[in-house]
Amino acid sequence: MKKVFFGMLLMALGFGTMSLTTSSDYVANASMSNHKEVEVAKVAFGPTYTIPWKSCCESPLTPIYIDLAKRGYPGTTNFTINSTTSTTVTYTIW
Repeated sequence: MKKVFFGMLLMALGFGTMSLTTSSDYVANASMSNHKEVEVAKVAFGPTYTIPWKSCCESPLTPIYIDLAKRGYPGTTNFTINSTTSTTVTYTIW
């Protein structure tokens, strides 16, 4: 069991050091040369809301999920936190 563990560890370390020594330009060129077309996805951003937040007592996610529920959005709504202060959280729905 120890031999298997050490073998896996050596492989992981080998890949880590290999990625550190490989030129990023070479990796980008190699991966780009295999593609003939690029698909662009449009991401539509929704409204931005600023809500109160008790930074001493809770995660900023808690008031965001509560606010989403109050506004009628499903719990699986995607959002990005734009900024936080000691009293507010600003987020954008996408």
